Amino acid sequence: MIKLPFLAPVVPPHVFCLQPEGVTYARVRFEEPAGFEEVRHFRYPGGPPAHGSGGAPLLSREAVAEAVKAARALSGGRLSRASVVYPDAWARILPVELETLPPDGEAGQQMVLWKLKKLLPGSSGDLAVVWEPMPELTEEKRVLVAVTPREMIQAIESAFGELGVRVGCLTPATLALFEGLSPILSAASGGDYALLHRSGDGALSFFIARGTRPIFFRHRPIESGDDHEREARLSLSYYAEKLKGPGLTAVYVHDEVPDKELHGVGAFPVPVVPLSARVLQAAPDFDERVSARPELLAGYAAVLGAA
Repeated sequence: MIKLPFLAPVVPPHVFCLQPEGVTYARVRFEEPAGFEEVRHFRYPGGPPAHGSGGAPLLSREAVAEAVKAARALSGGRLSRASVVYPDAWARILPVELETLPPDGEAGQQMVLWKLKKLLPGSSGDLAVVWEPMPELTEEKRVLVAVTPREMIQAIESAFGELGVRVGCLTPATLALFEGLSPILSAASGGDYALLHRSGDGALSFFIARGTRPIFFRHRPIESGDDHEREARLSLSYYAEKLKGPGLTAVYVHDEVPDKELHGVGAFPVPVVPLSARVLQAAPDFDERVSARPELLAGYAAVLGAA
């Protein structure tokens, strides 16, 4: 998650969820029952964003101007800072094994980039890279990495900046979900738990977490003919045998393609629980809002994670 620290102690409730065809704005309510004060969706006026040299979408001021104008009016003019969530498909998220954990600063950045060039030989251009060390449960030293074309990040910040909105938290949807909701899910599960996220394009992200830290992560596109139940079983075997996991106490899922069966859930030893108002202790209309615009859950989580 790329974070530019907000001015404490106030965290802005505004979040913009970028989508391939448009942008969804929400204003999150912190007071109980937590949920959404406002939700609006706006299609990009000129069609999908143009793409840069590396194929990354490049957002323009005009693409988000209508959404920002409406959001500012809905908030009584009080909109100067916001979180922004973008689709997983616009980034690469993966665990990376290194001989030593990278230090902070430029030296660590270069160490991770060098490894990524070997793992992702097709990647090119200037990359924005953030990483988080994963717990050392074996002799392996791993970091969870999110890599995004820098020109895309700069275009998003510039598009909102030109409209007077400072982007304080900028993150792919899957990372927003995990970082924002892991404190709630950890407390509710009472042990190791899994979080599955199927994004709107059909890709599946799979976390196993201990407390608020991921100990396992996989990201796979869902393609015709893939045996995802087998992949889930292999992942659980790795968790049990390699990571010496004691067993999952809960499995949570956020499915953005609810009209298409999510294969592989039968491999889990405990029932799969959809993320809902009941699980998150949110307002009664929370599920209806998220059902209509599934990207809202990541937006909600991003605001919680920034708090």
